[in-house]
Amino acid sequence: MSTPRTTAVVLCGGRGKRLGGVDKPLVELAGKTLLARLIERLESQVDAIVLSGVRDPQAYEPFGCPLVEDADPDQGPLAGIVSARRVVQTPWTLTTPADTPFLPSDLVSSLAPCCRRTGTAVVTAGGHRQNLAMLLDRERVESLARFYADGGRAVHRWLAANSVEEVELPAAGFFNINTPDDLARARELAARP
Repeated sequence: MSTPRTTAVVLCGGRGKRLGGVDKPLVELAGKTLLARLIERLESQVDAIVLSGVRDPQAYEPFGCPLVEDADPDQGPLAGIVSARRVVQTPWTLTTPADTPFLPSDLVSSLAPCCRRTGTAVVTAGGHRQNLAMLLDRERVESLARFYADGGRAVHRWLAANSVEEVELPAAGFFNINTPDDLARARELAARP
């Protein structure tokens, strides 16, 4: 069974405080930005990629993806998902933070069976739910938007209140970069064959 057309919404709106306030998606890792690495992993899995919550639109134009500003800046990643939904034209939406450069190249196909059953599939990795690594159908995206409009700001609260399926995947694919130590570790990982 083929997977419905899917748009990846890459959440770029973090403030990078623990990395000295840098724009994390633009941090270089082994000759490429974190975002460039992530886009390479997503391109073969999805039909479109949208960058949500970018700080400096001019810096992101070279990536060639539609850019969406958060309607409510500083309201967290849920604001980025809700803001991006207005440009998503596909039946399914994949969400992912921009600081996960080792995302699995089979993420969508791994989540698709659960998304077909419940409308939402969320990743667990290393025993921890990755609240921002989700595959959702259109109805569930609209449910998230209603939750946000009603004052909800935490994705994990929406997940807890809804019937979702969790899919356990290898933790290495969801290694994210928040600190200088994380970046050093990512550089070690990227140097491996």
